[in-house]
Amino acid sequence: MGIDIIGFIRFLRDGDPLSALERIKKDNPFPEICGRICPAPCERSCVFNAEGSSIAIRELERFAADAGALRPEKLIPFAAGAKKVAIIGCGAAGMSAAYYMARANLSVTVFEAAHEPGGVLRYVIPEFRLPQKILDEQIARLRALGVQIRTNEILGRTFSIDELLMQGFSAILQATGAGLPCFSDLPGSDLSHVYYDVEFLSRLQDINKDDALAREVKHKGAPARTVVLGQGPAAFDAARLSVRLGSQVDLVFAGLEEQLGVSEEILKESAEEGVSVHCLQAVEILGDDNGFVRGVKCFKLDMVEGQQGLELQVLSQEPVIVEAQCVIISNGHRCEPLATNREKVFACGSVVKAGSVAEVIASGKAAAQKIIAYLK
Repeated sequence: MGIDIIGFIRFLRDGDPLSALERIKKDNPFPEICGRICPAPCERSCVFNAEGSSIAIRELERFAADAGALRPEKLIPFAAGAKKVAIIGCGAAGMSAAYYMARANLSVTVFEAAHEPGGVLRYVIPEFRLPQKILDEQIARLRALGVQIRTNEILGRTFSIDELLMQGFSAILQATGAGLPCFSDLPGSDLSHVYYDVEFLSRLQDINKDDALAREVKHKGAPARTVVLGQGPAAFDAARLSVRLGSQVDLVFAGLEEQLGVSEEILKESAEEGVSVHCLQAVEILGDDNGFVRGVKCFKLDMVEGQQGLELQVLSQEPVIVEAQCVIISNGHRCEPLATNREKVFACGSVVKAGSVAEVIASGKAAAQKIIAYLK
């Protein structure tokens, strides 16, 4: 993201968290968010890693954000008659772009398909990782900058690109994210009580507590045992949320432990909370006679020398059966197919390339800079 890490840490060392926060916000408008959920790749590049432990940069960023926010931020609304920009999607990328364009005195309107702004930050990431209060504060600051946020606005249904251009928007930014699951071809993936990670997480958020799945968990209790299939942050979020709901949880992954796609911190916390992680396992989902999931059949894998080099192969045809009343598939995500080969239409965030929250926010900033230069 290009944050001046040395500079903001110096301000913290001097007891000036407000100046530290201002230094961070030159390149990251949402340190309150990144300080909580960023995977902190900067810490892996820290020179002190050679001595056994890096500087806790993410925690320092979070401290600067929380301590510096005790004093009001100077907010400058856009000037009258400013050029109009439309942003489609109010997730991390769209919010980032809106912040920087509003700061550049552009009139920004964000069109969000959901009932509330925030995208994945609101509907997918659990409360224990990112409190909704923190997100609400960031949305309020965007609105204080003059950003208009219109919810329940769905591209292709309630408005179109052509209609936005006819309404006088000088540029349009597509920041719709990658919220569609990559569907699995695993046997049994179509059974009842088999969910995809984002679907499971969003349906169990507090804002969706009237959902059928949330009602079932609330009134009947969580399944006795849940198996999460896959890797990455969403898989571990689903696993840890299931533990909090009262379920015994196993996370099963076909690859190596170093390919799980999460930090050592998340692995450690998940283990402490009771998530059992099993790597090098090929799986098949099992169902009962009524079409409900009843468990997962696991085959042990090993890395062997094959015709194309090292490859994973099943070690034994004798599987281990893990009984489960719920299975959650974390198989990656894809975006809606969107055209951007039009003048005045730009794109950013996961709709262009999936990444961490820091990478998505940086993408929004980069898109904002391109649009600002384009409009000048």
